[in-house]
Amino acid sequence: MTRSLRWRLALGLLLAATLFGSGRPAGPAQAAPLGASEPVFGVATGSTESDGEMLPTGNGRFTIDDRVFVGKSIGRSVAGTAAACFTGDLRAVDEWSLEAPKMVGTHESSVTIRSERGSLTLRLRGQMEGMSASGAWQIVRGSGDCAALDGDGKYTATFSSPGKSGPDLRLTFDGETHA
Repeated sequence: MTRSLRWRLALGLLLAATLFGSGRPAGPAQAAPLGASEPVFGVATGSTESDGEMLPTGNGRFTIDDRVFVGKSIGRSVAGTAAACFTGDLRAVDEWSLEAPKMVGTHESSVTIRSERGSLTLRLRGQMEGMSASGAWQIVRGSGDCAALDGDGKYTATFSSPGKSGPDLRLTFDGETHA
């Protein structure tokens, strides 16, 4: 269901409830209407579990496939509903396609967050420059209480160079979710 259709459906349900009443008392215990949007932002850190496979592709280009990071993600949101789905154990599988020596190219990642409410899988797509990437994220799958969550936004990721202290991956994200 598209956002536009969900928005129209939510507006229609809200109008019907206003005109005809819902038969229930209004109050804070009621769930948010279908299609409610909620800003979400957060940060995740991780360590390298697998370096993946580096393959030369010619003309100074190379790919790094299936680099795996594991760690933790902490999400925040206005109502706290979506944040619970963005807070938990993190597993990110990255693919980089870069040009040496500039280290510029593309970045793709599949990020799975396992929370107490269920799991979310995000797709990240963006551009790499050096040891940083930025682009757009989108929810592609959810389970449990997170199954109905949809959303997208922007991300930045920094990857540590070998020998540096601190996390191997630092991912920040912000965007909007829709229930």
